[in-house]
Amino acid sequence: MTNVVPVPSSENPDRPLADGSYEDVPVKELYRRGSASIQQQFTESRNGRATIEARTALVDDIVQRLWNTHLAATYPTGVAIVAIGGYGRSALYPHSDIDLLFLCEKAETPDLKAKIRALCQELWDMRMRLSPTTKTVDDCSHFDPNNAESTIALLDCRYVAGEQQLADYLRNKIVPSVIVRESQAILERLIEINADRKGKYSNTIFHLEPDVKDCVGGLREHHLGCWAGVIHGFMKDNAWVDPKQYLPTTLRGQTEHAVDFLSSVRCFLHYRSGRDDNKLSWDAQEEAAKLGIGAEASKTLTPADWMRAYFRNARALDRFANHMMECAASQKPSLFKQIANWRSRASNADFTVVSGRVRLQQPAAINDPDMMMRSFEFVAEHGIPLSAAVEQRIEENIPQLADSSGPMIDWWRHLGSILIRPFAGDALRAMQRVGLLTLIFPDFAYIDALVLRDLYHQYTVDEHTFIAIDALHQLSDSQSDWESRFLQLLDEIEQPELLVLALLLHDVGKGIESDDHVKTGVELARKRLETIGIDKRGTETVCFLIANHLEASLAMRRDIFDLTNIRDLAVRAGTQDRLKMLVLLTYADIKAVNRHALTPWKADNLWQLYIATANFLSHSVDEERFHANAENEQLARIRLLAPQLGKKLKRFLDGIPQRYLSIHSAEEIAAHIDMASRVSGNGVQLKLNRQGQLFLLTVAMQDRPMIFCNIAGALAAWGMNIVKADAFANGAGMVLDTFYFADQFRTLELNMEEWTRFQDSISDVLTGKTSLETLMKRRRSESKGPKATIETKLLFDDKSSSRSTLLEVITPDRPGLLYEMSLQFTKLPCNIEAALIDTEGRTAIDVFYLTASGAKLDTSQKQKLEKALLAALNAKG
Repeated sequence: MTNVVPVPSSENPDRPLADGSYEDVPVKELYRRGSASIQQQFTESRNGRATIEARTALVDDIVQRLWNTHLAATYPTGVAIVAIGGYGRSALYPHSDIDLLFLCEKAETPDLKAKIRALCQELWDMRMRLSPTTKTVDDCSHFDPNNAESTIALLDCRYVAGEQQLADYLRNKIVPSVIVRESQAILERLIEINADRKGKYSNTIFHLEPDVKDCVGGLREHHLGCWAGVIHGFMKDNAWVDPKQYLPTTLRGQTEHAVDFLSSVRCFLHYRSGRDDNKLSWDAQEEAAKLGIGAEASKTLTPADWMRAYFRNARALDRFANHMMECAASQKPSLFKQIANWRSRASNADFTVVSGRVRLQQPAAINDPDMMMRSFEFVAEHGIPLSAAVEQRIEENIPQLADSSGPMIDWWRHLGSILIRPFAGDALRAMQRVGLLTLIFPDFAYIDALVLRDLYHQYTVDEHTFIAIDALHQLSDSQSDWESRFLQLLDEIEQPELLVLALLLHDVGKGIESDDHVKTGVELARKRLETIGIDKRGTETVCFLIANHLEASLAMRRDIFDLTNIRDLAVRAGTQDRLKMLVLLTYADIKAVNRHALTPWKADNLWQLYIATANFLSHSVDEERFHANAENEQLARIRLLAPQLGKKLKRFLDGIPQRYLSIHSAEEIAAHIDMASRVSGNGVQLKLNRQGQLFLLTVAMQDRPMIFCNIAGALAAWGMNIVKADAFANGAGMVLDTFYFADQFRTLELNMEEWTRFQDSISDVLTGKTSLETLMKRRRSESKGPKATIETKLLFDDKSSSRSTLLEVITPDRPGLLYEMSLQFTKLPCNIEAALIDTEGRTAIDVFYLTASGAKLDTSQKQKLEKALLAALNAKG
């Protein structure tokens, strides 16, 4: 009989009976006490592996007792209870499913069915998540290609109760014969299941709130690897084997540690929620770090450091699964028919492609550092991973390469070649896995699996770096016009390898605690670049890019058409080539923050900033000529599109900010003039359009107080989230405001009839028919999201614009935020000349160009506004 957990006595629930026997209590109470005892032990030890083994033993005991009650007397032979799935692996988490196979020698009879039902009912009454199935031995011997999962489940079969000889026959005869006979079909299904699962999680382990079971790098990787190992064992040795025997020693230890860590985390999540909850939420991360889940007892980790440990362990499990799948697939090369043609196209005198992995023609040659680096050049060129055996040989050679007494290696000759190839990111990830990247750049270890604890950066710092490099190379496969423009810049750069190297190192400073990670990063890079073979000019270029990698992003938070802003960026860049590299670095850096960070609108802003700055650098135009030429071009285009406008065109454009002409197309301007011409007295013209995932609201009316404020408030009342807004007025006082917003409750998306009511309500607020306060009362409650502390900051700037005072507001985003701020501007009073609205994660970063009585704000006005804004924002926050 399987070992069981001693059940506490009723007199002292913390201790078993003195003679070690069990108290004569109902099995339901036995299970309750045993479960409570196991939970208490986990609370004290935080040992996930011990917990799942103890729960398995407890359930084994319960099932065996119920077998004796319901089936033993009637069916001493011919029936067995077999554990499969997680239960079969002796890995029962606190609230995970219990998979039971009732194995029958012959077909199930009505009497047997009734008794099985009675047994299962008792387990269900204990609130166990039971998943029972009944099969004959003959059923188990057949493979159903449409239900391969049923055969895969038998890979974890384990005897629990009933006739052990029958269960042994299943494990020792039936399962091995099915595996050997159907190994290719089973492996193909495993590959499909694995690809589908990883695809649901974007093929990355890095998520803000990962699922510790199914996410890439989750415990499912361990199951997959073990299944592949079992299949490999039967194909290779025709026996049940411990899959870990096929692992290198170093990876074996990493895998065991990772399973222990994630098992503890999953147990913690189950007990925390009281259900089968495997999502490592933002709050759960903080609690796990505080409790030291999975960590050494002597260590106290911050949530960021704890998540760093999580991602490292997840990476180890992912590597384990890949290694075991490769081992199993190596026995069935036909699994890789889809890439078999790579062999003839990619193989050469040094490398060959076998089963979708790169191998050396002469394995001993990997001891040569030159050949080692060339293997990664091959990966970077073709995107085919190295075989596990090659990676292991390289990893074993790293200590010898680190020996300072060895020969000098021209790292840059090979690294520069790797960086410019299309799959450079894949090669760099492989170099990191085996320790070669940190040998070349020791400071890269500072950002290995480093977590930025916020709600904006999806990836760890090192993975962010690799994704940025991927983004740059993926421009060659661009499908959109706006991506093609950046590809043109990349093609024009003289030394693209320096740009990619700067991307690789641009965030290394974040791994060291300092006041300025950029300055720290430059110091670390300069120190190392001089030793790997880069000339002085190349070193200066890389250090320049690292030092200024945030400048274009900062310039995008200002008016990208403001001459002072353009001049500042141009002065920093100095040359056209450096400007191009800086813009491309910014493009890749933003795109690698998260999947939604680089919107087409933001990419267009970056492009417009580049064009304006490039023009300034080339001195082909100056401020006056640029205004005149742009206006003449636009006028000709508009007249061509709408000749009926006549004198209306010049009347509308007279006195309007030049930025209006720069950000709106001729077609848009013509539409705006048409709207303005239909404004009568105190009336208002509205136009609502769908712009991709956003909506665009355009408003034209005669200038009066609180227009911008009222529009922002009305949108907030409807539950709309403002993403971007612009406000303009011409010399005649005609206001033209545009608001891009997200319909977070899908009110307009799902109800076309609401479009008219939506526009009517905004029109009523602007014309005074309805008070904003009345509309705001119907505002929907704000949805709750993950917690994150974001400090409110107000920054005034009188230097960046010759006409206005700039106010940059950084504060937690929420519905109605723009309305609350614009209301304070109105009370001062001051006028919004322009507004640049942006959101990063849950942080609002808004810039307002403000004037009071046509001039910049004086010191007293800025102090008064700052006090009012902080009071309003902090009160609402």
